[in-house]
Amino acid sequence: MTKNVGPLERKVLGILWKKKEATAREICISLERSGERRAYSTIRTIIKRLVQKKIIDQHKNPQDRKYTYTPILTKHELETKIVQRIFGDLLKKFEQSTINYLSEELSDNEKEIEKIKQRLAEMKQDD
Repeated sequence: MTKNVGPLERKVLGILWKKKEATAREICISLERSGERRAYSTIRTIIKRLVQKKIIDQHKNPQDRKYTYTPILTKHELETKIVQRIFGDLLKKFEQSTINYLSEELSDNEKEIEKIKQRLAEMKQDD
């Protein structure tokens, strides 16, 4: 679902989070206004990828047959899913190195250590 979200995908998502819904043309116009000029076909490809990743949804208006796009996930939800996936992968592949790194980097920050312990316990329960 949230494999990789590239820079242009993030810009499109930013527009959708702000507007709540938009057509591909409206997204193109918003990007142009912010100095990011892209071909309509490029934006359609980006939108298609975001729909496939289940980050945004599409709805076809029966009257004008145009698609409107809406975000499925909030920015916070998406970021949380990405971090969980990356951190989970690190722990699965490099468990000891990841733990060692975190313990060295966070040795002076008790609050952060407690947050990490709590999250690790949650991840263990999810398995």
